Amino acid sequence: MQFFKYFLFKLNKQFKIGFVRSAGRNFSGHICVHHKGGGNKRKNYLVDFFRRINSFGIVVKIIKTSIYTSFLGLILYSNGLSSFILLSDNTYINDNIFLGTYYKKLNYTFGFSLPISYLSLFSTVNNIELYPYSGSTLARAAGMSSMIINKLNSFVVLKLRSGWHLKLSNNCLCSVGQASNPLHRFDRIAKAGIVRSLGVRPTVRGVAMNPCDHPHGGGEGKKSPPAAARSPWGWLTKGTPSIKKKYQIIKKKKFKNIR
Repeated sequence: MQFFKYFLFKLNKQFKIGFVRSAGRNFSGHICVHHKGGGNKRKNYLVDFFRRINSFGIVVKIIKTSIYTSFLGLILYSNGLSSFILLSDNTYINDNIFLGTYYKKLNYTFGFSLPISYLSLFSTVNNIELYPYSGSTLARAAGMSSMIINKLNSFVVLKLRSGWHLKLSNNCLCSVGQASNPLHRFDRIAKAGIVRSLGVRPTVRGVAMNPCDHPHGGGEGKKSPPAAARSPWGWLTKGTPSIKKKYQIIKKKKFKNIR
């Protein structure tokens, strides 16, 4: 038992990497992203978002990190490899799950990672790839999932939580079920210090600043903002689209498979 604990400790340690904070500043030290800075020191985990090992594995450890809202599971595969993955809900320690693209059996359960073509209609999936072999990017947050609502010749139509319908390739990998830790939405932020420990700094009103810091700043005493509310960079910020036309064209081309 003691050897197994030591083995888990060594596995856990080899997947940890340093997490460097830039505090919202660029290479010259100027603030580019506001409200960032401070926070507790933390380490990131190397997480396998590709999962094309084609092997069964056992969940030997479940952890919670400050980087991901869902739980991470340490998987020990039958071929001797190991990796951390984002777990699906109803997946526990000592569960046997399959991760890969070639699965001969018809039965599957929560936590299995398979191509979307293997799954039946109206099944819920998470941890989904946008393109084959690109690594999962969709429905990874705690409690998130999508539903398969249609199957075409070589495509599958997913309904996302936002209501969007997304057409993906049959070969995209996904995990069965919804993402783990669905009770995350009930977490309370009991005090401001919790947010500061996560690396978030206070949001200051523009009216409370000086004129050199914000278009709303300056004046004698308490003064309301000008008739047209503006951002710190002078853009009209309420009711005016800020995206440029050329970026809209690129966005349409990039997501041309969305209906």
